[in-house]
Amino acid sequence: MELRHLRYFIVVAEQLHFGRAAKLLNISQPPLSNQIKNLEEEMQVQLLVRNNKEVRLTPAGRHFLKAAKKCIADLDKEIALTQRIAQGKEGTLSIGFSGTLSFHLIPTLVKEFKRHHPGVDIHLQQLTTQDQLVGLIHESLDVGFLVSPVADPRIALLDIFEERFVACLPKHHRLARQTSLIDAAELRDEHWVLTPRSAGHGYYDAVIALCDASGFTPHVVQTAQEQQTLVALVAADMGVTVLPYSAQAIKNDHVVYKEIDADIRKVSAMAWNPDHLTDTARHFIRYIETGLNEGTIEQPTEPYRSHLGG
Repeated sequence: MELRHLRYFIVVAEQLHFGRAAKLLNISQPPLSNQIKNLEEEMQVQLLVRNNKEVRLTPAGRHFLKAAKKCIADLDKEIALTQRIAQGKEGTLSIGFSGTLSFHLIPTLVKEFKRHHPGVDIHLQQLTTQDQLVGLIHESLDVGFLVSPVADPRIALLDIFEERFVACLPKHHRLARQTSLIDAAELRDEHWVLTPRSAGHGYYDAVIALCDASGFTPHVVQTAQEQQTLVALVAADMGVTVLPYSAQAIKNDHVVYKEIDADIRKVSAMAWNPDHLTDTARHFIRYIETGLNEGTIEQPTEPYRSHLGG
């Protein structure tokens, strides 16, 4: 049995007239009659009574009409779903993100994408840059949002945002009440808490470069994977640290944030593995690229600056 047999039968059964049905199907009447006859022979069931006066459905024909309509409707639905999956508009999407991107970038991008693609099931994971790279390489992640640059040649990057750095200081620190920008050199003799380089080279290297530009290497007394933990360590008077501007969203009554006078920036990027992309991931990447270029995705306001939006 072929699908065209079902479609032909449905039109004939609804019209109860071979001439009108043939016209709707854009075929001649004799081949249509033969197709219905072949269907009945294959099923070994009489579906239609036809004579010179009328065409009518048998009881079996009435039942089969309902079944055929349901079959075609279900198939059409599955074809539409298959097309949407192939277009990346259905399916699942696993996204990794690091640090303070959860405060501004991820909510904006994910909300906008979900608004236009409600059929995509998104899974979010907060991971270090290094853990995201592992996930992208081993296909447990589709897309990552991390700190640029990344040296692994298997990973493609699109720089999205850059932001200034701030010093995170204990509330009683000598610089806590300073109203002007802080010179990083003023933190030369402090104990520092910092994320380890193994968690992500981009962020760590930017902080070290900032210190190096001021002529010193930070004296790191403790490390932590997450920026929220670094803030807690500063609050506990374990040392000072340098964080991206957006980290000020991490509220703690025992710390203050002071902007640093430096040209070095933290750069956030979207990352993916071109060799392991699902249709949904490919569509998501195109959506973000297009949205950033056209300005249709809401951008964070200053002090963030989009690499693509100027």
